Formats: sequence, structure tokens, C-alpha cells
Amino acid sequence: MENSGIYSSYRWAMLISACFAIMSIYIDMIAIAPILGSVSESLKIDMGTTTNLMMGFVLSTACVLIWGGVVVDKFGMTTATVLGLLCATLPASLMPVIGNSYGLVMVARLIQGASVGFVFATIGPTIALWFPPEEHGIAGGTILAFISVGSAVGGLISPMILKSGFSWQMTVALLSLFGWVSIVLALTITRRSPNPKVVEGLMAAMQPAAGQLTFGEAMKLPMTWIGALLVFFNSWALYVFLNLVPPYIAAPEPMGIGLGPIMSGRLALAGTIIGIIATIAGGLFFDKVAKGNHKIAIFIGALMTALFAYPLTLSSVYSNLTLFVLILMLSGWGFNFLSASLSGFIAMNYPPGIVGRMVGWWFGFGTFGGALGLYIGGKTIGATGSFKTAIILISVVGVCVFILNLFLNASKAESTVVVKEDS
Repeated sequence: MENSGIYSSYRWAMLISACFAIMSIYIDMIAIAPILGSVSESLKIDMGTTTNLMMGFVLSTACVLIWGGVVVDKFGMTTATVLGLLCATLPASLMPVIGNSYGLVMVARLIQGASVGFVFATIGPTIALWFPPEEHGIAGGTILAFISVGSAVGGLISPMILKSGFSWQMTVALLSLFGWVSIVLALTITRRSPNPKVVEGLMAAMQPAAGQLTFGEAMKLPMTWIGALLVFFNSWALYVFLNLVPPYIAAPEPMGIGLGPIMSGRLALAGTIIGIIATIAGGLFFDKVAKGNHKIAIFIGALMTALFAYPLTLSSVYSNLTLFVLILMLSGWGFNFLSASLSGFIAMNYPPGIVGRMVGWWFGFGTFGGALGLYIGGKTIGATGSFKTAIILISVVGVCVFILNLFLNASKAESTVVVKEDS
């Protein structure tokens, strides 16, 4: 490849560390989803109120993501990654001690949600500073795929641990072991600095207006606001799918479809596995097929989200297990497939000095959509006694993503970043 001379092979170690960090915090996020019924019984609260534990996590994520990029840009990758992992891992480890109080569990979930804000903001710098432009899509797609890996691991294992005789609190604590391993990896791997020639080349390759672009000036660009709003609706789909579909599968009818927590973990695994494949495929599509054009994958993903979420609520679909799994996988493909194009767009269209903060802003503001989706989902569950309205709204927000993508264009002041090898 043209850029291989100045991009170190150490980038793959950075990729491994980033993937494990993302996986760990999403294991902690999703661990209680398929066992939400046990959490509800233990804390003596109704299911609608229990879903606030999922909403609190995502709300905190949204708030901290906006500032997580500042930590990355000012204090570096290691600080942001380890701080984020500690936010997720310590509260999970302490759950057997604090897990009998709804108030303390909610505080713990708020602290855990901050983890995503710090760790997620490292994705942009990892892609921009360690990978050549022709690998931005696959690098971003691989990292984002580990959202689904973490969700799959947490969703599959937590019901098994619970069934083996452990309390839900101890189940959460045992799953925190992944976080401690990820902290060791981050401390070992992420201390190395990128090649100075890469940083210099990135700045030189930008047009003067873009090279001098400040965070404040970037906030005035239409693409910044349109992109953040697009992420807002896509996050709504993502977090409702990850957090409310597993308890929907497990809960008895008419609240859910009555398959129980073990089957819930297995079926949700189908949706999350396809999410892994879809995110990586979306990265390859962005690099190799779309050639850096973000619109195509976003249109495909948004259309699939809009078309396939709603059928999950139809008795004709969930009464046929094979058909239900197929629709579940297709709906899980949509919002995951387009995610690599979003991270690639950010890495290609903002200067490296602010790319961490722009990732933080796009996904920080955007993740408020996930929090809102879970909040409204909880309200509709409480009001109707069913998860179905919350899941139907995934299709609605897919339409919103499709429409916003029509207006997401790079600013004329920006140029695609291409770093050329020294002659």
C-alpha cells in the first residue's frame, strides 16, 4: 500500500487494545438486560422502572462522550482508556455489596455509563493517527464491531451464570473480569506515540482552512450538526435494540414473547453476531466499494433498520422461531452496517487536533438519542405493559436516519486526509 512505509505495524496492537476496551464496557452495559426480570424482583420494582437502569447508563454515556474527547486530546489515549475502563469495572465489581439498593445501583450505572464516553472518544484518534486512509473504514468497523461482541458475550453468559446459582449481583461482578484484563492491555499497549511523520503529514495534507480549524469553528459547520443528529437517531435504534430486545424476548406474554432469559440470550446473540459481521462489512464497504463515500452504506443501513424492526412485534413472526431469528438478524444488520461510515467520515473531514473532540461531540450528542429511546421505551412499557411500542419506534428512527443522510455532506473547507510516504 502507498502509505505502509510510515504507518507502523504496531497499529494492530492499538486495534486489539481498542477492541478489548469497547468489548469490556459493553459487556458491563448489557449484562443485566437478559436477566432484567431477576433484577426487578430483587429490587422490588416494576419492569418499566427497572429499564431506567439501562437508560441511566446510556444517559451518562451521552453526557460524558461530549467531554471524553477533551480528555483524549489533552491527556492522551492511555489516560482516557484506563479512566473509562475503571468507570465500568469498579462499580460492576462492587455490585454484590451495593446491589440491594435501587438508588445505589442507579448511581453505579451512571458511573458505568461514563466509561463509554471516555473509551469511545479514543476511536477517532486511533483511526486517524495509526491507520492509513485506505484502512479507516476497516479499522473503525472492527472497533465498532466489538460493541456487538461485548453485547453478545454479556447477553449470552449472564443468564448462564445466573442459572448456575449466582445472584444477579454476583453475575455482574464476575463479568467485570473482562474489564480488568482490558485495563492491563491498555496500560501495556497504548503508551506508544504514533509516528511523528504521520501527524505532520496529516496536518500538511489538510487545506489551510481545514488545518487551522478549531473546535469552535467546526461546531459552526452544517455537517457537524447534521452528523450528530444522524447519530442521535441511529443510537436510538442501537441502544433500544441492545437493551430492550433481550428482555422483550424473555418476558412473558403479553409484555414480551415469553421465551425466558436463557433463550433470550441465545436469540439476542443472533442479532449481535450479525452486528459484528455488519460493522466489519460496513467498514470494508466504505473502503473498497464506496471509496470513502459515506452516503451509500448509511442509506442501506437506514433502510434495513426501517424495514425489519417493526416485524419483530408481529405474532406471525415471533411465533415462527426461524423467521423471527432471520428478521432479528436483518434488523441488527442495518444500524451496525452504517456505523463505520460515520467514524470514517469524521476521521477524514476534521483535523487530527480536534478529531477526538469531534468524535466525542457526534457520538455524545448522538447518544442522547439512545437515552431518549430507552426513557420513552420504559414509559411505554409502564403504560402499555408491553415492549412492542419501544421496538416499533426503531423503524421510525430508521426513516429519520435515511432522511438526514440526504443532507450530510463534507464542508467545502475540508478535504479528505491523505498522507503520502516520503520520497
